[in-house]
Amino acid sequence: ASLVFILAVSVGTTKAELTDSCLACMCYASSEGCHMRDPPCTNDGWGDVCGPWGITPPYWMDGGYYGGDFYSCTSEWQCSESTVRGYLARYVTDPTAHCEAYARTHVGGPWGAHQDWTLTYWNKVKYCLENNLVTPPPKGD
Repeated sequence: ASLVFILAVSVGTTKAELTDSCLACMCYASSEGCHMRDPPCTNDGWGDVCGPWGITPPYWMDGGYYGGDFYSCTSEWQCSESTVRGYLARYVTDPTAHCEAYARTHVGGPWGAHQDWTLTYWNKVKYCLENNLVTPPPKGD
């Protein structure tokens, strides 16, 4: 019985990890090849969507308010990446989560992993992963 308890404790303390390839393919799917948008923001009819991961102001806030302000942050690679990592660390809490959960949460919000409409985005990310189209974002910008 103690072995089961130890196993349960160790499983309970593990945390899923957002891999660099998953993050890069989410960027690839969000900006047609993982490019800094020029201009950095576009309005999709609902509001501004900015940076290579297509971040919105509420997403930036939930991701940790990096970079001082939304527009400065989403104009920089590292700040945009930190925001995405912060957002996904907050909302993807399943310790067995894989790239699909991260990608669908990224595009669909806290409940996006369970919404049918987020499958289109996931399929773009999956295509990138399966075809090794990963283009890691530049570091240090």
